[in-house]
Amino acid sequence: MQIILKTIKTFFTRRLVLSFDKVDFTYTHLSWKRLVNWFLAEFSYALKSDRVWAYPTHLQVEPTNICNLRCPLCHIVTDNKSGGYLSLENFKKLIDEIGDYLLFLHFWGWGEPFLNKDFYSMIRYAKKKGIKIITSTNGHFFEEEENIDRLIDSGLDTLVFAVDGIDKGTYETYRKNGDFEKVLRGLQLLVRRRKERGVSLPLINLRMLVTRHNEHQVMQMRELAEKIGVDMLTLKTLCSFDNKTEGETLVPCHQEYRRFEYDDKGKPVRKKNRCKKMWNHPTVYLDGTVVPCDYYTGREFSLGNVFPTNGQGFRHVWFGKDFRQLRTRFLKDRCSDLRCGNCSMNFADVSRCVSHAFNFPKV
Repeated sequence: MQIILKTIKTFFTRRLVLSFDKVDFTYTHLSWKRLVNWFLAEFSYALKSDRVWAYPTHLQVEPTNICNLRCPLCHIVTDNKSGGYLSLENFKKLIDEIGDYLLFLHFWGWGEPFLNKDFYSMIRYAKKKGIKIITSTNGHFFEEEENIDRLIDSGLDTLVFAVDGIDKGTYETYRKNGDFEKVLRGLQLLVRRRKERGVSLPLINLRMLVTRHNEHQVMQMRELAEKIGVDMLTLKTLCSFDNKTEGETLVPCHQEYRRFEYDDKGKPVRKKNRCKKMWNHPTVYLDGTVVPCDYYTGREFSLGNVFPTNGQGFRHVWFGKDFRQLRTRFLKDRCSDLRCGNCSMNFADVSRCVSHAFNFPKV
């Protein structure tokens, strides 16, 4: 009944609030095309249909898989795959096809987005379609006002700014090749420049990946975040699955900062996988490869390509046979031989990806 009432209210007001990593995104005056598409996407998931009746409401797109850092659990390090950049031309083709339906663009992959020289232009292009956009950075590209002004002018809604410690030693334990002082200077300049220009966007979300090395600094990080003047601090939980040898040494001691519950043998407790990304939130890699989500990092499970030479595009992939068959396997719990069978969503709800969020209202 609550879902029905929410749906009726949404259609009546044309207003919708979506949450991603504990950040709320508010939509007003939604177009009927987006509104109907949202309803059909939610309905097809609720009925557990292998055929989706709408375009995705959320989309993850990878600007690049190249990074300037070497964080130990990142697939940039563990997969050792060749790097590249998403072209502006291909991005425009994708947005032109499905942008009028999208509510939300999750705009990062397994690299540092701001290494792509066309990244600001891509954000501007998608914003013209009325899409809410979030991206993430390791913060090494904001010591020049020119870059900050380009970021502000792009219209980006939310910037996740990753800082995993309050001092150089702690920060660089995980952020290999990182420069703590440079990151802090860039963050402070971004906050100051946004204030000078009298704008509120992008919302600055200071993000701390909580590990065994920095969990004792959480409250100090909260104080630092408020002092610098960011909008919020979020604490991300660690997923150690893809590098268990090193990952297990990084899992925080305090349960409140852990993504999973553990049994008496120290193994994560398996739960019902309630993932809905096959119905509303796929991932497109820089070469056009479509996968169910970015957990399929090695492109070992492609469902098609949205930039093929024959011009089939996103619709052909999203509504196609391979995606339908995967949804069927997922619904029948027959994904043990795929990454779906061992991803973190089998052990924790998506809400545990971020354990805490602290907001700092502006006076």
